[in-house]
Amino acid sequence: MLERRRSSSFVLFWFWGFCTSCATPSHAPRGAVAPGRAAARRAADAKSAPPAETCDYTVSAPREAPFVVSVQARCTGGSVAGFTPTEPKIAPFVKSDGAAGPSGVFAAARVAPGVAELTYSVDLDGVARRENEIDYARRFGRSLLAPASSFLLRPDPERDDVPIHVRFASGGIESGLRREGDAFVLVSQELRVATYTTFGPVTTRDLDVAGASVRLAILDGARALPPDELARWVADAERGVSDFFERPPSPRTLVVLAPIPGLHGVLFGKMLPASGPGVVVILGEHAAPPELHDDWILVHELFHAGTPSFVDEGKWYDEGLATYYEPLIRARLGWYREADLWREFLRNMPRGLAAMTRRGLEHPAEFSDTYWGGGLFCLLADVEARRVSGGRLGLENGLRNVLGHGGDASQVWPLARALEVADAALGAPVLVPLAAAHANAGAPLDLPALFRELGVSFDASGNVNLDDTAPLAPVRHALVYGSPPSAPVTP
Repeated sequence: MLERRRSSSFVLFWFWGFCTSCATPSHAPRGAVAPGRAAARRAADAKSAPPAETCDYTVSAPREAPFVVSVQARCTGGSVAGFTPTEPKIAPFVKSDGAAGPSGVFAAARVAPGVAELTYSVDLDGVARRENEIDYARRFGRSLLAPASSFLLRPDPERDDVPIHVRFASGGIESGLRREGDAFVLVSQELRVATYTTFGPVTTRDLDVAGASVRLAILDGARALPPDELARWVADAERGVSDFFERPPSPRTLVVLAPIPGLHGVLFGKMLPASGPGVVVILGEHAAPPELHDDWILVHELFHAGTPSFVDEGKWYDEGLATYYEPLIRARLGWYREADLWREFLRNMPRGLAAMTRRGLEHPAEFSDTYWGGGLFCLLADVEARRVSGGRLGLENGLRNVLGHGGDASQVWPLARALEVADAALGAPVLVPLAAAHANAGAPLDLPALFRELGVSFDASGNVNLDDTAPLAPVRHALVYGSPPSAPVTP
């Protein structure tokens, strides 16, 4: 997500990319398959594909540069003819014992009926030199960071739901992929958004947060803060997100911190969801504790792990939720004053009005339509949920119900299902009618009147006034500090 407050990081955000989590399936730059198309593909494949098709990858890499990753790929029980890079930019750095065809597919060897193998290597250092982006590969000191999709070639022809097991035959590798026994696991369609992997020297910490595991990997490079202090920051942020959802969003999360020489503050962040969430946060060498707690990026990216992903729709809802709830979670952690939170909302929520009232949230013209249009939608939904429930329930209760039904970031849901499951916890339709009014066409709303009812305003000096006599002042307090822990909600 683009920098929302501190202009000192603005140029860096344009340098590193448009948004912090734009590789999740809701944004799908790596071609995630939409649910309807995926279902149609699965139905067609079921007539021809043997049910026992599986793929195994064995990955080896040196502990220090140059990082040329060697892979043995083997698929059994299907009709795999070759393997292909997810991104064309990776192809020039792949060497293989199979010839590359004109479509970029490296021909596999048929070693037995229904068994295809390919041995290949990927020069990730070469990718990093040319691209220097965490979407492909990037060096940080003596370490290298890349998504698994940069070195795990996709079987061709491609099918959904084929189990894939990845084993790392060499040490010094950290992966955010979901682990089962001695292997990391995912299914074939997840290869396009497979999460981050690190190579080379890293400093690690295992953090137990609310019963879940956070694997912290700090990449090579000078930094002012010791690992234990960075670990406390990450653990506190994850605890704030877990408290919000009343459960950890994921049983295991990889968090990678990547230092940049000579800079201050937290500069950039991104999350990839499959098959387990991996969050990367780039921070300056001189980042100090106040800069960590004043920053929004880490909490924003960790929050994404607790909501489902969407394809070809709902980007405004995905990013709007994280935009709206990140400052509220930091306020609940004691990192953000309530007056500062409302100053942010007073200044920025109006940036979402054009999408809400004229264009429709599904038709953004600029980034603020998505982030602040979606954030404004969430504010309206939260207020309405508390109105209809007499203050007992808020939008967060709906999100907890979605997560309780398996709707985390590794799952692709239709937007309609996410809204309906959330509404089921609120006791009345809230999200569905609000989305009907604002998703595909604009509808009027009086934002200044809403802020007046909440008792939030600027005075003549630009300070924030919080009026506890306002009609919705109790709602405002509940928005910021939440409701009592909720009981489970059935479908």
